[in-house]
Amino acid sequence: MPGRQRSPAKAVGKVRRVRLHWLACALPGLLLAGASRAAPLDALLTALPERIAPNGYLELGTDHMNQALDVFKIRDSDPLIAGTSTGDYSGLHLAGGWRLGDGLWLSGALWQRAISSGSDTHRYASWQVSGLYRFLEPEGRRPAVAVRLSGWGNQASAITSSTPVTVPGAILDTVKISEPADRQLQADLVATWQLSPATDVSLLLGAGSSQLSYGALSATTTRNGCSYQLAFNGNDIFGTLAGACSATGGVIQQFYDSSGDYGVDVAKEIAWRGVFVQAGVNGAWRSDPWTLVGGYLFQAIRRVAVDDILAARGERALTQHHSITLEAGYRIDSRFSTFVRTQLSTKPLFSDIPVIYNSSTASRLGHRYSLFTVGLRAAF
Repeated sequence: MPGRQRSPAKAVGKVRRVRLHWLACALPGLLLAGASRAAPLDALLTALPERIAPNGYLELGTDHMNQALDVFKIRDSDPLIAGTSTGDYSGLHLAGGWRLGDGLWLSGALWQRAISSGSDTHRYASWQVSGLYRFLEPEGRRPAVAVRLSGWGNQASAITSSTPVTVPGAILDTVKISEPADRQLQADLVATWQLSPATDVSLLLGAGSSQLSYGALSATTTRNGCSYQLAFNGNDIFGTLAGACSATGGVIQQFYDSSGDYGVDVAKEIAWRGVFVQAGVNGAWRSDPWTLVGGYLFQAIRRVAVDDILAARGERALTQHHSITLEAGYRIDSRFSTFVRTQLSTKPLFSDIPVIYNSSTASRLGHRYSLFTVGLRAAF
């Protein structure tokens, strides 16, 4: 039993850069309403949530993307996913906002999402809480101005690829990341002008920080007809024979290697941290029973280590994102309304689920994406 066998582990070190490729095929979106929007639906943030509901609201919505809903043919523009189920998404969210006092709102939301990456379906749970305080009331041409503080994040129990991944020198049969998660803290300044009783316009500026984490990274591979379980401890790779093997000749029971020997730093490339800034503009028009809202959001992010690693490898880091969000609402009665929403993004999940971005997946997130949402909102 050799103490250090390089051949399979070297391939695993290289595979590490590819294995999270399958996460990049997960292409969801997220949705919220009123004062509780989290990026990228910050595009619709307003300093006057009372224009949406006087004292509070509850929103239940479902959002989807699949081949039939790709009316803009955005998915088909990417030959790697055109005609496949990669990027199919279905989700459900419950959001609420409560007016605690004059100009003071507390809000939150929960999501459950299912995302297809071809042969695998990944499930994420997401959350968001925020507080908005309006410290300047509108008067004449002066806008209402508010500050919002929020925390939000995404997590999964595990993300597994059951599709073999081929890299120079090896094939990984399966790959698994346990407990992947991201956490964001964010602050936004919002100004809203009431141009008329029916129309208002808002501008926003924001900044925040992201931190990613994961529990464990493991994989399986086949060498000389034998199956091996691979466990990663930081940059250390431990391979153990996964079962009986009848291969001729000597059978290696265990091996050890380090991905760092091949220019891979697992923690910095998966569990990165970063800071981001954003700016947006939106407008709303109301003519009972209709409400039409549209917004644009720009975001730029600087990640520690992982983007420099990409640059050193001659690969492009994704540091900017644009999104447009359009919503139409119809009031059913004095309390209930329905809405439909579409979201067009230059990079899927760039703002929504930072946990899927790493050195292996960045190249798969550089294309456009669209999302459609329907829901019911109750105001009180």
